[in-house]
Amino acid sequence: SGSPGLLDARGPLARFQDPQGLARAGDHLWVADTGNHALRRIDRATGAVATLAGAGRRGCALRTPAKGADTALASPWDVILAHGRLLFANAGTHQIGQMCLTSGYVEPLAGNAREGLCDGPALDAVLAQPSGLALSADGMALYVADSETSAIRRVGLGADARVDTLVGKGLFDFGHVNGPLCAARLQHATGLAFCDGAVLVADSYNHRLRSLDLAAGRMTDLDLPGGVALHEPSGLVADGPHRLLVSDTNNHRILEIDRAAGTVHTWMGGPSGSVGESVEESGAKTPCR
Repeated sequence: SGSPGLLDARGPLARFQDPQGLARAGDHLWVADTGNHALRRIDRATGAVATLAGAGRRGCALRTPAKGADTALASPWDVILAHGRLLFANAGTHQIGQMCLTSGYVEPLAGNAREGLCDGPALDAVLAQPSGLALSADGMALYVADSETSAIRRVGLGADARVDTLVGKGLFDFGHVNGPLCAARLQHATGLAFCDGAVLVADSYNHRLRSLDLAAGRMTDLDLPGGVALHEPSGLVADGPHRLLVSDTNNHRILEIDRAAGTVHTWMGGPSGSVGESVEESGAKTPCR
């Protein structure tokens, strides 16, 4: 509707508040309705919006399984579908939650609701404002942009679920360093996507895109051509094996990067109000390396 609120209805009559992450499957779109502390579902055929979990108020830590309607969430930031479940970054309690799409029950997947960085069995691990989510190609690992520790975490989705840190050391350890993952540093990473076999990262406060090569165990910058400058990029979507969409937040635009063709252009928004170098107008491709 353009007005904030929590209202289930059809199309423009429905209300959201500061929605962030999206996930799509078939005729449905799932929404992390961050400001309403809720998970919502949109029927793309009818436009009907339904609230699956959360009631518009900030909740406490996720502990035991409960029906979505009886579960209060805390700033869910991103959502992703895996194995019949809707996984979500419950940023406000430093946890990853999961909702069974069949039963509608919500329970924690990872994080003990303390803030920090500590690996181990998933429910004992410590996270810090998890934000962006990405799923491995085989669907057996969830990658998490753990924004307050400037870290990339991996959550196993098998029977022996545990959390491991790929990049990052703690709450006050950040920077812009490439190289081996043990030495690499980010600064408030918020978005993730799988593209061309790598985990791509929206490194928001470094105003860059980074590429985490899992096979090589190294972090590099994803350079954009012609002096194109980002300003706090926050969201990434891999649209196919080589195409990447970037939410260039403070340049008020969406960029399209084709890594196979080596091009980048403005898909929507900009350059009015943008900061830094402009990308070529939509349709005019610029080389990307």
